[in-house]
Amino acid sequence: MPQHLPVARLRDLDTVLAPPGKTVASPAAPKLPPSSATAAGGGADGDVVATAQLHRAGGGVQDRLSSVASVGDPAADLAQGVCHGRVASIEKMVPQQWWKTVFDAMYLRTDGDVVEDPEVTREEVGMLDRDPVIKSIFLKGTDRRQAVGWSLHVTAAGKVLDLCCGQGRHLLHLAKQYPHLELFGHDQSSYLISLAQQRASDLRRNHRRPPVFTVGDCREVPFPSGTFDLVMVLGNSFGYFSSEDDDRAVLDEIHRVLVPGGVAIVDLTDGVYMRRHFVQRSWEWLDDGVFVCRERELSKDGLRLSTREVITSTTRGVLRDQFYQERLYSGDEVAGLARSAGFDLLARPSTASTDDSLAASSLTFANDLSKRQEDLGMMGHRMVVVIRKSASSNLPSSGTATPRAAADDLARLQTQLSVASLDHSVASAAAPAALVPLNRGLSVVVPTEPRGSERPVFENLVLVLGDPSQACIGKLNNTWNAEDLATRQRLVDALSELGYCQRNLAVVERHASMYDQLRAMLQTGAARRPVVFNLCDEGFDNDALKELHVPALLEMLRVDYSGADPNCLAYCYDKGLVTCVAGAIGVPTPRETFLHGLLGGGSADADAATFARVRDRVGLPAFIKPVRGDNSLGITAGSLVRDEAGLRAKLSELRAQGVGDAAAQEYLAGTEYSVGVVGNPHTGFRFLPTLEVDFARIVARGLVPILGFESKWDPASPYWSEIGYRRAELSPEAERRLRADCVRLWERFGCRDYARFDWRCDVGKGDGKDGLGGTIKLLEVNPNPGWCWDGKLTYMAKLDGFEYKDVLRMILRAASDRIEFQRRSRKDEANA
Repeated sequence: MPQHLPVARLRDLDTVLAPPGKTVASPAAPKLPPSSATAAGGGADGDVVATAQLHRAGGGVQDRLSSVASVGDPAADLAQGVCHGRVASIEKMVPQQWWKTVFDAMYLRTDGDVVEDPEVTREEVGMLDRDPVIKSIFLKGTDRRQAVGWSLHVTAAGKVLDLCCGQGRHLLHLAKQYPHLELFGHDQSSYLISLAQQRASDLRRNHRRPPVFTVGDCREVPFPSGTFDLVMVLGNSFGYFSSEDDDRAVLDEIHRVLVPGGVAIVDLTDGVYMRRHFVQRSWEWLDDGVFVCRERELSKDGLRLSTREVITSTTRGVLRDQFYQERLYSGDEVAGLARSAGFDLLARPSTASTDDSLAASSLTFANDLSKRQEDLGMMGHRMVVVIRKSASSNLPSSGTATPRAAADDLARLQTQLSVASLDHSVASAAAPAALVPLNRGLSVVVPTEPRGSERPVFENLVLVLGDPSQACIGKLNNTWNAEDLATRQRLVDALSELGYCQRNLAVVERHASMYDQLRAMLQTGAARRPVVFNLCDEGFDNDALKELHVPALLEMLRVDYSGADPNCLAYCYDKGLVTCVAGAIGVPTPRETFLHGLLGGGSADADAATFARVRDRVGLPAFIKPVRGDNSLGITAGSLVRDEAGLRAKLSELRAQGVGDAAAQEYLAGTEYSVGVVGNPHTGFRFLPTLEVDFARIVARGLVPILGFESKWDPASPYWSEIGYRRAELSPEAERRLRADCVRLWERFGCRDYARFDWRCDVGKGDGKDGLGGTIKLLEVNPNPGWCWDGKLTYMAKLDGFEYKDVLRMILRAASDRIEFQRRSRKDEANA
């Protein structure tokens, strides 16, 4: 996938926060406040439904997790051990946007007994199943499947949005129970969404359609009006904002994205009960080594409950002192908000009262199933509200009915081209006039005339890219955001400067029809047979495991193409294989041991044995990462482990992400380098200036100096914005050795045309001048590295005065020289 230089996305603090001997539960939702302020939002007219009070049913807990990832650096706070001591007013200590700092790995620790318990999730989904209106949505589109098979649909499958979805536990359960549903999750926590995406990958491997997850504010959902049959706001995720107007904006947004007659279900704390029965002070053990003390304070007007949590380790002292607040709504108040947003109450005999007061029976399964059975906080008593948008609502809604006009829908489509629907139906129907590229089946505009006068390297070129009509696991929001699409357009514009336009450049990006498109293009005469510029580093169907499938398809079509072949991509995708092979040919590599079968492990004894093996074979600190993968998924600050507790936490995190095999490597604490190479052995190599990574500002923050997931995909992270790059100042001899090793690796793995090799010194700079005697060791071999205008390869070239278009020209010429050399070789062999 295109990777931008200032790169980052997943904020992963699990290992930092884990106490000794305690594994970290994957993202869930806190018991205390609802979930992140990503609480749902709806639109204007509709029908409200009924309310049932929950005894801390685990629903929206997950949502609270959502906001964690987009905030500042909790690890830094932990390092300082901040504790505010006695405070005069808890309410005055609550940050304006408290949800941005509460929902992180620590939150998962405090609430994992509910939000990560599959029994609780099963009961919560069962609650939805028992509602006949919601059940009918789940069954939508299955009317005639038994009679005519899955390929024919009398009605389209239902579309469901889980707003404030957290780690996606409800959607993942629904995906297994109702595989025909089109499921979408939205949450403000990139950390939780990343975990949801990882878990969803299991569905894809089992040939099921996984949910599509996006990151953002609950008051502005990246989908067109009238998209969903059902919007769920589960897990106490409503009432986080300081203003009632913002809560109303959430309902307005829910109303906007619902189809006429669509239904929403919102669960939230029962304000009347909590106002009367909240526990002013409590103490809860999370495990044998960590406990949390809570203080609560009711506002003078009785509308808000503020909570303080002091989380303490018996060995490390105070880990966190945090404050949050929630609006205590009564059933009548929620009904009033829903009506003002244009909803109708949907009466259900089992829960609704005759006076629409929303008083209802309590549901207590989360309370009953909680393993710890301690302080359940805001999740103790909750109520469920089911509401409906009027079937007579216009679509799109008029300006007086909803706060957002059709122009806003168009803007969302332009920046979120294919988030809305896996079958493209929404994207193609919403605003075709303004989306010319979409009407042509493209996410880019190919100029009618070239912008430059130079002769193109290949007479005809086919550009193969990732599919913007499908979710893309690993990107921000698991989809194509504005930056991704702008990057693709800059690529096409640069190719136009190299002489390409509509006459000689075709773009193939819809993978469902890729084979047919390519085969049709290849029917021309041999003289005009195009060459494929393969920049589909997302993989076939945007699956990184299938990056090799694209060149394999091109091989079967017998078409020439740029970049690595399937074998090279397969080899280098396995980092463990790369390390073993590199060591065998004499290239310096870190000490390493492999941790296999993680998904089948997890016992205290097994993890203790694993720690002993890592300690003895690798040493401490060690660096833990998935054996196979792309985009630095699973590589976070928590990958650096210093003790058994840290290892347990990292293994727990990897298991939660579905990672079965990992590598434990010697941690290389010295300087990190990248070497970019363009060319081929028989035609010569061009070495771009060696790049040195500057971690100075990251180290100053007290963060682990690594290029992990956040550095590639999370613009809100300091890892994205505060990592620098500069020309490496290596001695000529060190540079020569490094380049020689790159050539050996190139030839052993069969790289072609261009590649990048990443290295790191075990101590110091490794140039022989600092007196530390460090050795520069291999981190990764990257065939077909990121091709972005602001990627590492382009950055290296700019150090020598080249532009983005020059980098593309270098790659195309390297491919052209290789292809011509291969043709001559075949001809010589035939004539021999």
